[in-house]
Amino acid sequence: MQGLIRRFEKRMSLEPIFYGLSTGMVMSVMLGTVFFALIQNSIDNGFRSGIYISMGVIVSDTMLILITRSGAAYIPEGGTTENYVRIAGGIFLLLYGLNNFRSRKKAAFPETNGGRFWHFAGMGFLLNGLNPGNFIGWTAISTHITQVAGYSLTESVFFYSGALSAIFGMETLIALGASKLKRFITDRFLTIIDRIVGVIFIGFALYLILPFFTK
Repeated sequence: MQGLIRRFEKRMSLEPIFYGLSTGMVMSVMLGTVFFALIQNSIDNGFRSGIYISMGVIVSDTMLILITRSGAAYIPEGGTTENYVRIAGGIFLLLYGLNNFRSRKKAAFPETNGGRFWHFAGMGFLLNGLNPGNFIGWTAISTHITQVAGYSLTESVFFYSGALSAIFGMETLIALGASKLKRFITDRFLTIIDRIVGVIFIGFALYLILPFFTK
């Protein structure tokens, strides 16, 4: 009996980590100023500068998680609240996904300057933290895992740890391969990535909304 309980507890601890890793990987392919700054600085100033930028991003994301997690705790629990969260989250993801099919990004890289740890870490922190989409995204995620998935504090820690690990890992890989990756960063490449992310977001949106039409 005790062995069965331990296996159950192990499965419960691994599930939030798995979903956290998946969430972090999806968030990592959402192209923006951090992505281009990471690529450019890794090419111009070396792999280490990319790592410093990633560290700044993780600190920024950690602060956003703490803020949005605290805000989500004030949302009352219950069936009606869960329905509102599902509908609002579904609509947001649907609009975001559809917008990805309309967007046209240009492969333009920012100019960079040399510097030490605080220069690059501060760059990653500010570029990530001043993007309103990140705050909205973490708010939706925090509300979902709290009110819909019903994660406990421990499970939430596992989830966020997985998400942040995936983000840092993906950005490290991007920095490592930046010298080879830059030649593939074209307008067409960005369009393809936008379409893929759009399909993923629309899929999540349908997952949240469709149950209301099938009851």
